[in-house]
Amino acid sequence: MGCAIAWELSKLYKDIYVFEKNPGVTQGENQSSRNSGVIHSGIYYDQETRPQKAALCTEGNSLLYGFCRRYKVPALKTGKLIVATNGEEEDFFDIYLERARQNFVPDVEKISGTKAKELEPNIKARSALLIPSSGIVEPTSLVYRLHTLASQEGVQFITSTEVVDLEEDSGSVRLGICYRDGNMDELRAKVVINAAGVDADRLARFFNPQSPYELDPVRGESYKFYGHKRPELRLNGMNIYPTPESVITPHGQHFTVGIHLTPSFGEHSYPPTLDSTVIVGPKLVPVEDRTSWSGTPVPAKIFSEKVARFFPDIREEDLVWHQAGLQARLKKYPDFIVNADSSQPNFINLLGIDSPGLTSCLAIARQVAKMVNGLGLKKI
Repeated sequence: MGCAIAWELSKLYKDIYVFEKNPGVTQGENQSSRNSGVIHSGIYYDQETRPQKAALCTEGNSLLYGFCRRYKVPALKTGKLIVATNGEEEDFFDIYLERARQNFVPDVEKISGTKAKELEPNIKARSALLIPSSGIVEPTSLVYRLHTLASQEGVQFITSTEVVDLEEDSGSVRLGICYRDGNMDELRAKVVINAAGVDADRLARFFNPQSPYELDPVRGESYKFYGHKRPELRLNGMNIYPTPESVITPHGQHFTVGIHLTPSFGEHSYPPTLDSTVIVGPKLVPVEDRTSWSGTPVPAKIFSEKVARFFPDIREEDLVWHQAGLQARLKKYPDFIVNADSSQPNFINLLGIDSPGLTSCLAIARQVAKMVNGLGLKKI
């Protein structure tokens, strides 16, 4: 998000700085790389509780494919199957077909289990939703390209530097920062955009202690399998999803898209190709704090049992550990929060940017740019 917004703003403004507490930017050490790289369609998000996700995912989907073609970032429109294995799961389809219509997700259709197996012979399906606009992108290549483009426009990236304080200061924002050597400094900015991921709620409260937003830390864990070791498991290259399932955390009930199958890219070359590796996950695990990146992984057996309902030949021993990552999910707020602080329009918060944040990044960047444009700053 930081790279996407910096690049979008650099087209109109100068003197843009991105502060990153990690040692680097281009590897996307947090959410940007710790995900399955799915380009979502927008079908999951209802207009009542998640209107921002609904709008920004659909817009971002189109923008992201165009960006990747133009700047040679590996991305493929693989399509997605949401699979129903029984009548109860099939009942969800009417909801999602209507949601696709409301969210302007193109060309979604319900297909028979026979048709689904023609597309992906190794799955089990009573029926499925076919979503052609879904796909995959190589996340670190995307971050690298956005970083490069922003840098070429003069954006300065200051790494190993943590923002430790934020205050309103006569119409500007004062930042307290800590450099990698431990030295402290203070800076003033005309506009500050808080795109700090799992720390964004904390920065929002630095600026405004009355901010109502708080992280609901959930760790997503994933395994993978290598199709070349068992050729009968190979996929033709589509994203394969179960029907959604509920997850209970200490702060409420969430619906997750479930443990799913995502194809992987081969060598990071262009044009992109797929290899036989398939990511299996994520499994969402409620955790106590925002530093819980690691811990005892959920056993592979849990993943194989979940997936076997629609991918019956998978075995526990086929799975090897892939990765874990913490999501920037909020307590009580299921939608993206993209707004200016109530007390100061030049402090803009991006909160709860979990999935589909990757898909939506360019659309969110455009929305933030419109907000900055409304502040009347001098343009290039």
